[in-house]
Formats: sequence, structure tokens, C-alpha cells
Amino acid sequence: MTATYQWVQWNRHKVVYDGVLVAGCLLYLAVFVIAGLAVHPGERALDPMILLMRAFSTLAFVLLHIVLCIGPLARLSDLFAPLLYNRRHLGVTLFIAAALHSALALLYYGGFGVRDPLSGVLDAYQGFGS
Repeated sequence: MTATYQWVQWNRHKVVYDGVLVAGCLLYLAVFVIAGLAVHPGERALDPMILLMRAFSTLAFVLLHIVLCIGPLARLSDLFAPLLYNRRHLGVTLFIAAALHSALALLYYGGFGVRDPLSGVLDAYQGFGS
């Protein structure tokens, strides 16, 4: 850590790493949605928004496990050192996936009322526990 903030020093390695990361995430989302549509055909078909919410949530869950495993793996083997070097990029991608999941869930479950979605979702749970 330094006393002053430094912008990300982009180099070829980080650009390639981010490209592979984004391509992997997009591939995961595409395979998840296509497999979900194939598994639930016809009348059992899921709403595409539900599939996207599930895809983003499982992507965030998988990325979380990868982020948490990088530190111990880098101590065990030098092969994982490049992942440790760019773990922050993976964490930001994890946050974006989780934020997209929560935004989709908030809009899907709370967006059909006359009030704003956040109030609609939060007020739906007032009756429980009393």
C-alpha cells in the first residue's frame, strides 16, 4: 500500500487478462441461458428474466469462490501468481455480476407496482414476523 492513490497501470498482460475474463463471463452467461432454455422447454419454460437473474447470481457465486481461492493457491504454487496480481479485476467483475443480479431482481419483483421498485420489494415483507 502506498500513501497516495495510483491509477491502474495498464499493460498488455492486464488487457489480455481482462479480455479473457470478460469472454469467460459472457460464455458462462450464454451457456447458462441456453442450457436453461433447453432444460425447461414448452409450458415449463422459465421467464428469460428469471434465467438472467439465475445466471448472474451463479456467475457471482463462482467468481467469489475463485477470488477466495486465489490467495491460498498462489502461496502453494507460483503458477497462480498472475491471478493474484490481477485479483482486483476479478473482484470488480464479481461486484458487477452481483449488482446486475440485484438490479434485475429488484426491477423484476418490485417493478410492477405503482411505487418505486425498492419500496415495493421492501414493503412486501412488512407483514412477516409480526
